[in-house]
Amino acid sequence: MTEHAATPRRGDHPAAHAPGPQTTETMTGAQSLIRSLEAVGADTVFGIPGGAILPAYDPLMDSTKVRHILVRHEQGAGHAATGYAQATGRVGVCMATSGPG
Repeated sequence: MTEHAATPRRGDHPAAHAPGPQTTETMTGAQSLIRSLEAVGADTVFGIPGGAILPAYDPLMDSTKVRHILVRHEQGAGHAATGYAQATGRVGVCMATSGPG
């Protein structure tokens, strides 16, 4: 039995292999997190920094689209984000470190 070279195989479409405009950017998970918040339109993050979440705070502080409001307690950040979402109709974001929160 011979296989014909002209017979297209399943999934072989000329456009599937055509090179397109692709750009790749290397970023950390923390940078990706903040970029995702910007992409969904989140403009305010209520949070409290701590050891485990500090890598996410660096790109957050560099962002010009997302502002951070420092709270004194993790639960306060959750309540503030909920109130913000209910009052404005926007996404409410709470960010806290691991541990007691």
